[in-house]
Amino acid sequence: MGDSSKATAHNAWADLREWFASLSQLSRLSIPLVAIAVCFGFIEFIVHLRDAREIATSVLRAGISVDPANAKLEVQPWLVVALFLLIVLNVSFLLLWIQAERRRANDKTIRTLRGVMRAAGHICNRLFPLDHASQVSIEEAHSIYNISNDFTTRVRRVYRVRAGDSPLYFLERGFRVREHADSIKELIDIDFQVRDTQDPNGVVYLPVTNEGRNKSVCVFFLPRIERQQTREIEISYQWPRMLRGLRIDGEEEFSLRHKSSSLLKDFSMSFYMEPGTGGHLVGEESGPAIPHREILFADSQLKWPGIRYAGKEIPIGVLAHGIRFRLRWRLD
Repeated sequence: MGDSSKATAHNAWADLREWFASLSQLSRLSIPLVAIAVCFGFIEFIVHLRDAREIATSVLRAGISVDPANAKLEVQPWLVVALFLLIVLNVSFLLLWIQAERRRANDKTIRTLRGVMRAAGHICNRLFPLDHASQVSIEEAHSIYNISNDFTTRVRRVYRVRAGDSPLYFLERGFRVREHADSIKELIDIDFQVRDTQDPNGVVYLPVTNEGRNKSVCVFFLPRIERQQTREIEISYQWPRMLRGLRIDGEEEFSLRHKSSSLLKDFSMSFYMEPGTGGHLVGEESGPAIPHREILFADSQLKWPGIRYAGKEIPIGVLAHGIRFRLRWRLD
């Protein structure tokens, strides 16, 4: 008997949770409609308060019986259910109101963030016009892509940046993924990080573009990079299903493009795939040939097999046009 009661209570609680879950899916339009209905009901109740009092008294008399001889109070089950439903309805309206307020607060936060991004974009454009971009040099650029079984990819990029004839305050970096990758709302969702490899407090960033598959940031150097001085920064993130195009289309293309005042001394792109995908990586140069080119099969520190594309002393013209590499996935 005890087990049966526990099972019944458990089922009732499960049904109640499911009902609350369905209430949380109500659209914004339904919330004001419910509120209006409650207001009209309340007004009607006030107008007919006497009738309502009589009805309530009748209901209580019908639902509650007293046995004076045994000093026993009996409550009808239907009255318990009715009171329970009344409490549930009031709690539901309260939860819907809280949810509406939370959505309004989230909307304000999103609008504020978009305003900050627009402001950051204006600041970057004002402080760093396009015709001065060639004064910044990237002397080294190394990228590592660790590709998991579901093609989620952990990316790590290291740049050595040199200032030109004037101090460098910030650098804009962007990255986009193809339509096969998951659409991501915020940078925090991909664990986006920027750091100075020598100083943990040496850089901060502001988002400039925050589209689902296209993002960019302004990386501010603290302190600034003095003229003709260098700084090394690392950018990392993990994008869900970023390289799913390898499975769907069989290939993905990668590029590095930058207007620079000097040649790129050292460059590499390394791609490693977790064992168990049923395939392996191959690749080929798809842009202008770069000096001292190497395309080698290699293993990562995790012993994931992969391929490495590298070069040295890459001219300004090739870097401005774009270093491109096509990665392919072939079934074993």
